[in-house]
Amino acid sequence: MKTCLYLLLLTLGLEIQAAAANPPAMPEDAGGPSAERLAELTRSTSRRTPIKLEDYLAKVAASNLGYASQRYNVSIAEAAIMASKVFQNPVLQIGNMRDISNSGGQKLPGFYNGYISQTIELGGKRRERQLVARKNYAAVASNLQSFLQNLRLDASGAYADAIAMGQVASQYQRTASLLRDLLQAQQERQKAGDISDVDLLQTRVEVRQYEAELLNAQAQATNAELGLNAFLGPQFSSTHWQPVGTLEVTPQSTDLLKLLSSAIRNRPDLVAMRHRRDAAGENIKLEKANRVPDLTVGVGWTNSTYSGNTTSPQPNYNMMGMQFSLPLPIWNRNKAGIASAQAQASQSQLDLDAAEVQAGVDVRRALSLYGTARERVDLYQGGVLKDVDAALEKRVVSYKRGGSSLLELLDAQRKANEVWQSFYSAQSDHARAVIELHRAAGIWIIHF
Repeated sequence: MKTCLYLLLLTLGLEIQAAAANPPAMPEDAGGPSAERLAELTRSTSRRTPIKLEDYLAKVAASNLGYASQRYNVSIAEAAIMASKVFQNPVLQIGNMRDISNSGGQKLPGFYNGYISQTIELGGKRRERQLVARKNYAAVASNLQSFLQNLRLDASGAYADAIAMGQVASQYQRTASLLRDLLQAQQERQKAGDISDVDLLQTRVEVRQYEAELLNAQAQATNAELGLNAFLGPQFSSTHWQPVGTLEVTPQSTDLLKLLSSAIRNRPDLVAMRHRRDAAGENIKLEKANRVPDLTVGVGWTNSTYSGNTTSPQPNYNMMGMQFSLPLPIWNRNKAGIASAQAQASQSQLDLDAAEVQAGVDVRRALSLYGTARERVDLYQGGVLKDVDAALEKRVVSYKRGGSSLLELLDAQRKANEVWQSFYSAQSDHARAVIELHRAAGIWIIHF
């Protein structure tokens, strides 16, 4: 497009090289922005910090507050494993009894006693409790991995949008710059009497329109770039990032069977559900182990003090003994707990089956959307872009020969601009489609 418009400027008799070396000042009534205004429009760009996708995603993983919060779930699960290994504490009892009816030498003997007991878990409860805790920990760790991977893909999508918005803004910038050059040429021709005032006015209106659209496109690009901070920590809140790269991205695979296999095997949400199912299975064993009563073993000591009571004299003596306590499982055999655990295990299996079916649907849907997005990009790259540039070039030649009006030329330029913008949008949709395909298939590597 730039070549086509410069061809137009050449045909209008401009000395492009001389104009580039010493460009004339833009009249205030021409409608074009001043040099100060252009500097103001691009001032924020100079303060942007370039960043590659890999570096950006590394910062996301290191500073995202949501991910930092989710990591505490792993710490909580680790604490649950520690708790599952702990034995019950022993129980110490100390007491004293004395005669309060008599006094003096007639007091009956007093008793001092101490008792310590320890509950011993039987039936393998402690082992089963540890297995359940470890399975739950594995599920939580997989959930954390799923959160991180989805966070990375969401951040990649925002990164792709920022690139696309920047490309659209650049396209508007190029078109507006060329139209300003055309306006300068039209002013010179109007002074020489080669064109009418109508053509000059129409060119001036077109320049103003593109300047307004340029401001809007730059604002959208800036908003998209600032949106990258939504995935970062507060230490980056004042940083204006400039994404570096293109939207040329290729999925790791487009083979349906491979994608389905990858989804079932690698998606951390499905892995977490398998761990939860296994934990539910281990919980059945734990509830069955709870049917076995726990044994309590105790050792006691009793001291009887001396008593000179005339009716019941008592020498000082000590006694020791052991005690065993074992509840009889007659009424409660933990049937309710076992039934509940079995129901939860069956529910977990059904939830996993449903999630795997949904994963297959997700993969097929994402692959279909990717195919459509890929066809759109190929359509533009395979012919549409060339055709619109060729049409604009022919319109330039026709305008030079007097076969087309300025309005037709400007309309062709606007159409070419719209097509290029649609192409950038198609590229952004294609990048998003690749991201969603990878998300559905459990593939977490993405490069722009």
